[in-house]
Amino acid sequence: MELNKTSLVSGEAFPGLFIRFYLVGFLLFVLPWTRGLFVSVTALSLLLVIGVIFAYQQEWNSRITGWFLFIVFSSFFLEMAGIASGEIFGPYRYGEALGWKVKGTPLIIGLNWLFLVYASRAIVCHWITVPLGRILIGAFLMVGYDLVMEVVAPSMRMWQFDTGYPPPANFFTWLIAGLIYHTGFELLHIRVENAPARWLFVIQGLFFIAITVSALVI
Repeated sequence: MELNKTSLVSGEAFPGLFIRFYLVGFLLFVLPWTRGLFVSVTALSLLLVIGVIFAYQQEWNSRITGWFLFIVFSSFFLEMAGIASGEIFGPYRYGEALGWKVKGTPLIIGLNWLFLVYASRAIVCHWITVPLGRILIGAFLMVGYDLVMEVVAPSMRMWQFDTGYPPPANFFTWLIAGLIYHTGFELLHIRVENAPARWLFVIQGLFFIAITVSALVI
């Protein structure tokens, strides 16, 4: 059974809304006396924007829902195994910004993986017509996102690698996971047409770059 949902707000309004939302977050982070507040609301903010994005998923059925749940749970257990072994991504630990943890792994992390796969899928479905191209570019978009994110994650109290910047194993694992997840979208014939998701992927990336630059000049 399929459920088609009509959005109440045009997706075209979201670039401006997201920019204002992340501008507030940027100010909370760069001002020393509000940084603690920034950290305390990080997990809630992630849940909010992820919820908004999936409210704009137009089609729901058992195949789509099942694949989304697979991504959430498999990525969570991948992260849990990475924390326990120190081998899959390299030795790292999570901070307090992402909220409650099980065995050192934030409960929200699977949803974050789902968002990144979903948003990168939205980008490639919009621009790329060749299935193999969608898989490869989608996976590399995820790796590129992580390359930027890793610079600011420690200062945002999200996670910290014992080696400082993560080792090559981290990015190799991201690439393999991205290839698997995007291949699943292709094999299951799940297209993602979600303009807010595309915008959020880009604006979040710019947000992390802005925080990196602010750390260098402030």
